Amino acid sequence: MSAPEPLALPAPNATAEQLSRLARQGPAPVREAVARHPNAPAEVLGLLAPEFPEAVLQNPALPLLRLAQMAQIQTWPGRTLAKLAAVEGAPEWVQELAMRHPDPQAQWAVAGRASLSAERLRQLAGRREWQLRAAVAQHPALPADLLPLLAADPDYGVRLSLAARPELPAEVLKTLQRDPHPLVRRRTQMVSTGTRPL
Repeated sequence: MSAPEPLALPAPNATAEQLSRLARQGPAPVREAVARHPNAPAEVLGLLAPEFPEAVLQNPALPLLRLAQMAQIQTWPGRTLAKLAAVEGAPEWVQELAMRHPDPQAQWAVAGRASLSAERLRQLAGRREWQLRAAVAQHPALPADLLPLLAADPDYGVRLSLAARPELPAEVLKTLQRDPHPLVRRRTQMVSTGTRPL
């Protein structure tokens, strides 16, 4: 039985055209190598980012592409930006692109990150989609100044998410205990007594 042939990874001096062909036709290890290749153009990185987001973010040329080909990067689909923004090591500028993208899944990827700056949480708390505000209400790093704002949110789903937080300040807890929606009031009671939802 003969040994399998070694994979033909892209050469260090591979051209953009060669990398583009490998990105579309190569096996997964080759496509991942293309995602890390400094000669890969922005279009190719956008194609590979949903499958290899960490590799694209580690590409040494990405900061330069950001400066030289930002218009191309801004055309990446929401799914692509969502995959990149969900990586914990994603830089702030990737998160910002995802936040500005019209596809909500890109914004939700940012909201679901374990580590977010207070500024980013405030930005998400002002979004139109209640699901984004609900994600902020559940975030462990939620700034204290957002608690009253979220407790008065017009959507009960946001207030319900906030009511599930343990150790709310007394004033916020009182607001939620008087909430017009019975599920929000019930949730605050369950959290304060340690009752598990059925």
